[in-house]
Amino acid sequence: MIYSSRNLLVATVFAICSIVSHSTAVAQDSFNYLPSKIGWHDAIYDENKKEPKLTPWTTWDNALEREMNWFLKAPINDHGYPSWVCFTFMNEQYKPYRNDFIPATQDGMGIISYLKYWEYKGKTNDKVLDVAKKMGDYLIVEANTPNEGAYPSFTRSTGIINEWPLKQSAQNDADYGKNTIEPDKGGIAGFALLELYKTTKDKRYLDQAIHNARVLAKNMRAGDALHSPWPFRVDAITGKFWGDRSGNMVYILRLFDSLLEMGYSELKKPREALWSWIIEYQFKAPEDQEHTLWVQFFEDHPIEHNRNAWSPLNMARYLIEKKEKLDPKWKEHAELCIQFAITNFGMDRPGGVKCVGEQDTDRRAWGGINSTFGAVTAMFYAAGGGEKYRDMAFRTLSWITYFIREDGVVCDQTGEWHWLREGGWVEDCHTDVIHNFMDALKAVPEWSTSKNSSGSEQAQVQDYFRKPKHGNTYVIAHRGAHIGIPENSLEAIQKAIDLGCDFVEIDTRATKDGRIVSVHNADVDRYVVGTKGKVKDFTLDEIKKLDIGERLGPEWKNTRIPGIEDILQLCRGQIGIYLDLKEPLVPELLRIIHKYDMERDIIWYIPASRVEIIKELQDLCYKCVATPDPGPEKNIAEVEQQFRPRILASDMGQLSESFVKSAHAIKAKVFVDEKQGTPAEWEKIIQWGTDGIQTDDPAALIDFLNKRK
Repeated sequence: MIYSSRNLLVATVFAICSIVSHSTAVAQDSFNYLPSKIGWHDAIYDENKKEPKLTPWTTWDNALEREMNWFLKAPINDHGYPSWVCFTFMNEQYKPYRNDFIPATQDGMGIISYLKYWEYKGKTNDKVLDVAKKMGDYLIVEANTPNEGAYPSFTRSTGIINEWPLKQSAQNDADYGKNTIEPDKGGIAGFALLELYKTTKDKRYLDQAIHNARVLAKNMRAGDALHSPWPFRVDAITGKFWGDRSGNMVYILRLFDSLLEMGYSELKKPREALWSWIIEYQFKAPEDQEHTLWVQFFEDHPIEHNRNAWSPLNMARYLIEKKEKLDPKWKEHAELCIQFAITNFGMDRPGGVKCVGEQDTDRRAWGGINSTFGAVTAMFYAAGGGEKYRDMAFRTLSWITYFIREDGVVCDQTGEWHWLREGGWVEDCHTDVIHNFMDALKAVPEWSTSKNSSGSEQAQVQDYFRKPKHGNTYVIAHRGAHIGIPENSLEAIQKAIDLGCDFVEIDTRATKDGRIVSVHNADVDRYVVGTKGKVKDFTLDEIKKLDIGERLGPEWKNTRIPGIEDILQLCRGQIGIYLDLKEPLVPELLRIIHKYDMERDIIWYIPASRVEIIKELQDLCYKCVATPDPGPEKNIAEVEQQFRPRILASDMGQLSESFVKSAHAIKAKVFVDEKQGTPAEWEKIIQWGTDGIQTDDPAALIDFLNKRK
């Protein structure tokens, strides 16, 4: 989908450029190199030295769970909907950046995705089903045309966000009037709502589905080689239409078939007429732009002869699902549809991957179409369509996982390994993607955790978070291993490294000249003999001349306060850092941390009350791990909604077995500050399931853990 398409000249120029670049891509059957990075992740290839094949960066199941968790944690707007349900263009802060919206496709496919994911996960996560219902509610409450004219109370294909309900069309629909709709999108919405009714038994969804079907049946026309049974665009009030050919007839067919199975016999004749047109004209039409009937689907494109891959691939999906019940020649016709997409929009990518572009006027492999291709080829392989489709499907969908970031943020464009953005079109990021993975996994269940298409090897779940060195409990050396050693000094940090601690806790403050050092107190009075003053009143050079070892004994004389770069250089590759952010220094610290590529080596302790600072960290560094302290257990739910934390900090005044269980329920680890620092206290902490202990005596804690094993 191109970013702006109201100007036909711009769209035409873009189409010409896309066709030229597409020709190059299709001709490039092999690559002189394999990119070391694809999307957000380091690329992983198999051991085939002659023709290395791409494998997933983590299991499909794990990648999809990350994505779903991110979307499930979206904020709820003032109207009670998850934010992204009500707009199409979203950034990584769950905020819109354009006001045009495609409700029928986005939320219709979203309902289908969420129902399938809910079933895939054993119908155990009610929040998934709740979001499906919210999408259904939006469609029936907020997204209908006026109750008059040719298409009354019919689901809108486009709209303008922040209208409640929607009152006008958007994208290229708006070029023809404020009530312009696309009939095929009413088929998508109607079918999705019918599926939602079957699960929830909420009759509101059934009523809208039946209504859409009846409106479609009433407005159906005779189709032929140049006319589909419904035009592509229609004024919902007057019935005036634009675009004689509309390629996506399969969701109207699905809607009619499903209602016929439920006893709505009034739809039998329009259903038979639609299927007859598909068999006699759509399957038989030539593939060129002037004659094919796989044209026009996308809301933001005006060109009437614009072929697309979405419509034939979704037709193939239905043929594979129903087989002989739908069409005695289902296999022949399904492969015809698949090959149409490959021939006209296929492009080879590194690692044996085949991607599929969207349409003539935008040949990029967006997430929706690319995952549709992967799903349909997987289904076709499983239905006996041929071995060549097995590897094709697995590689395509594995490639798409690389565009799911470790925190669940998704990139909508999945065709180029080096092109990335956070978010984008919601249906290409998410709602028209999840159901495709679900269909592929229903066809080949072993791919959920597989490293290859045969299922003979298991992929490794990628965590990126270091494993504890001493059993299951992380050891955090508070201000370094500082018993008998100046705290927060390089010597105390080195001792923590020598002991085998998992993390060393440091405290960060800024000097007069804006440099960052590690000092717990705001002043140096307790550390330096004969010198007093606040850290912020010394320059870095001045503070590095202060001796913090003299008070502990002559053997530590000339021990200095370390700068942050000194600490990173010492810790890099040896120990993690538990960074206690004493002052708001996020951008300043990140510039230095990026320099050493240590984003994943540091966890940031920040009280949950400092909301803006935590948000700033998360906005600037998705790899960084904020470790908010929620205080009482009752605050955990709010902290989860705000920050989606991977770790929660606590102390012995708040920690309990229930606290730990609540944290683990949101998939967050718990790191606690000890109070007494005794074996009895450590045992209680571990028995409660706590994941890490911050201690003043790491040597004794490590000895305790090793004996406990």
